[in-house]
Amino acid sequence: MSSDPWHFTRHEMAESTLGLLSGKLASAVTLFAPRRTGKTEFLLKDLGPLAESKGHRVVYVSFWQAPLAPLAVLLNALEGAVRKGSLADRVRHLALGLTPKLKLSGKLPGASAEAEIDLTRLAGKPPAELLLYLDDLLGRLARASKPTLLLLDEVQELARNADNHSLVASLRTSLDKHRNGLATVFTGSSREGLQAMFSARQAPFFHFATPVELPKLDGGFVDHLLGAFGRASRRRLDPAIMHGAFAELNQSPFLFRGLLELLLVDPGLEVAAAMQRLRDRVAVELRYPQTWLSLTPIQRAVAIELARDTEKPFAQTTRARIGRLTGEGPPTIARVQTALRRLASIEVAVKWEERWLIEDAEMKRWILARPPQELT
Repeated sequence: MSSDPWHFTRHEMAESTLGLLSGKLASAVTLFAPRRTGKTEFLLKDLGPLAESKGHRVVYVSFWQAPLAPLAVLLNALEGAVRKGSLADRVRHLALGLTPKLKLSGKLPGASAEAEIDLTRLAGKPPAELLLYLDDLLGRLARASKPTLLLLDEVQELARNADNHSLVASLRTSLDKHRNGLATVFTGSSREGLQAMFSARQAPFFHFATPVELPKLDGGFVDHLLGAFGRASRRRLDPAIMHGAFAELNQSPFLFRGLLELLLVDPGLEVAAAMQRLRDRVAVELRYPQTWLSLTPIQRAVAIELARDTEKPFAQTTRARIGRLTGEGPPTIARVQTALRRLASIEVAVKWEERWLIEDAEMKRWILARPPQELT
């Protein structure tokens, strides 16, 4: 399905997901996987192209760090789908950047002619007329015989801002209304964020979608990339060493590809040295040092406990260890709670099914490597 020689196809996963949706067993699924594990690549290079090959129209929307308001991003992607063209062409167009003005393909409620809107001015609460227009647009895209597939990537971002509540409610209503002609894949890399939208009883999409886990890649992925590396470089890497490196990188396809890129551009680089260079680069790019410096000693100590996979951060024995790390004595439960809330607010820690944890495996490793003097 993909012309990218480095892409490892997850055809069976794509077939099963599309079968679930096109067979009307479910009108929506939530696909969870941590960041940098290949969710977006699966959507754009496996599921989307497979759906197109079977006659479905496919719309891709990413809410991750969108510079514009979510409604602007959503309208722009849906209008692109109305104009047709392949998913790959529309994604390439989006990568070039959104134009400030968007000419609508239909009429706004109460308007006598087609309108043009300024996408840069949609911050804050969405205008009611545009939410009504969104419903109309989704209705025009809906197709009963071959449902239009909506790929809504990193949808938990919608839960971060109260201004998005009306958009989320309107989207839920429209998807319910047009469920016979629309199928939706919601993806998320934050368990807590997805829970806020789908699992809690008061959540806007409570019981709306079937949860699906994106499986971790296995040794077949490593072998595929080693083959692509050999064809590109005419060099052979030791399979045993590279399978070990993939395991050490917590089976992250993003990090493993980064490792191969370093080895490709520097033929004299040893794998161990490339691993360290990769991890140093990731720490800088993801701002681990800046995040660490922004924490107080107790927040750092609590983060260390979570990195050690401590299951009971409020237990007396855990608080005693935190006190030894900070040199201040055991903190109260309230102080630990405050530290956890701070770690959650900057996405270092998350709470999932009553357990606090650090989901970013590389950040866990980086935290555990901190010297004792960095606690104070």
